[in-house]
Amino acid sequence: MKYLSLTTLLLALTIQSCQNNTQVNKTIPTDSVTTTTGDITTPTTTKPNNLKNSTPVGSIVMIDTYRIYEEAEDPSKILNKNWFDLYEENGQYYLAKVDYKIEDGYSECAGVPTKSVISKRNSMLFLNFPFLKAGKIENLKITQAEIWPKETVIYNFNNQKYQLKGYGDILGTQVRSNDQGREEVFHEVKNYKLTYSYNGSSEANMIQEEQFNDTFIKTLFVGDIDRDGKLDFIISKPTNYEENSIMLILSSQIKENNIQKNSFQQSVQFDC
Repeated sequence: MKYLSLTTLLLALTIQSCQNNTQVNKTIPTDSVTTTTGDITTPTTTKPNNLKNSTPVGSIVMIDTYRIYEEAEDPSKILNKNWFDLYEENGQYYLAKVDYKIEDGYSECAGVPTKSVISKRNSMLFLNFPFLKAGKIENLKITQAEIWPKETVIYNFNNQKYQLKGYGDILGTQVRSNDQGREEVFHEVKNYKLTYSYNGSSEANMIQEEQFNDTFIKTLFVGDIDRDGKLDFIISKPTNYEENSIMLILSSQIKENNIQKNSFQQSVQFDC
């Protein structure tokens, strides 16, 4: 009788152990796991060249020198003859198939090989979108490239009114000489926001940055790249003076008034 009781006890413990293990290893339902998609900004110290874009509709590549930390950051693996070149000639802008070369180099600062994208035109940006067409692009004269806090810039195009407005804190001001040798005012800015309003609509965020390190945003292009009758923008938006960064806003790609999410951005660092 004692032998039977001991056997029964051991059997009961074994069954309980199996039940506990089953509970611990229970599969987590997929709807309880949060999945994040989209572009992830990578640290400068690991992967400073960002050749990915925020939406799968198309791609952009800056005319720049890229540090090749891994194959995915090699522009020669991305560019081909089907890309378009947005370039300037005698004050007018055009789209045409790219005409470029790639030069190999080496970054002594980063200790990695480099690839330089060199255009044979006065190019602003390479673009890869299936809906683009070659030819002359309508553009407007940029009335004010930097839009500082408390400043507003208005563009009128095809009987439409576009308002860009700057917000933020100005911590200090100085006078500098630009690349052309002309003196201009420069502000140190924190908590910056640039908003966009179309035909009096509510303001939507275009750019939002906590701080700039000895640099600021600059409007590079205003015109109709995608030929939908509305304005598109190209803005330089580095947050550090050792960085090049471009933001392309195509009006045909803006959905739900979310400009930041539907823009195309790329950054290249050249820090040492």
